Amino acid sequence: MSVRALFVFLLITSGLMFADGDEKLVALTFDDGPDTILTTKVLDVLEEYDVVATFFVVGQRLNESTKAILERMVSMGCEVENHSWNYEPLDRKDPETIREYIERTNELILKYTGKKPRFFRPPNLAVSDVMFEVIDMPFISGVLGYDWVGCDRNPEKIVQNVLDGVKDGAIILLHDVQPEPHPIVEVLRILIPELKERGYRFVTLEELFKRKGVNPKNPEYRGKMWVYVE
Repeated sequence: MSVRALFVFLLITSGLMFADGDEKLVALTFDDGPDTILTTKVLDVLEEYDVVATFFVVGQRLNESTKAILERMVSMGCEVENHSWNYEPLDRKDPETIREYIERTNELILKYTGKKPRFFRPPNLAVSDVMFEVIDMPFISGVLGYDWVGCDRNPEKIVQNVLDGVKDGAIILLHDVQPEPHPIVEVLRILIPELKERGYRFVTLEELFKRKGVNPKNPEYRGKMWVYVE
């Protein structure tokens, strides 16, 4: 092997061959958990494919029975973020209630993961001016898989919904918890290999913003719901 060939080989194997701007990045996110059965199945698949994700959790589901699930998320390098206290939309709530729901959830996330959440996803993606005033966290939406009850939950259809909207910097919105039969495991077994084949690298939400050089708390982004980080 020539000196140049050896140098290129070392760059590739060390991960230094490609600049950040040459990689296609995607953040896989899940809503409505955690659940000891359903979320465990999702984590099993993520671990099998060696990818990380970001989980937007519901405060009232955070307790001693789900503590191990949260600890596993963190140990796998996943992020745990705020999806409010329950499943009620906040867009018609008063400021005090909004603040209480967010703070109670933040406190439990910190208690069980040791990390304060940095991002917020509104239940049902419903927002209001009051919410943007009260909640001092970036609001996250995403490319919708439409994997919830009331939609066509055929795994291939859900995957196609994502692929139709995915591009570099995309945030993918799926659910680890939904009424059974929830096809999320089948979806991930199709989606993850397909995105890898297309050259995407899976990163957490925080890493996505960092790698794109975007500060979501910059005042110019006030009132924004993030779907893509570009």
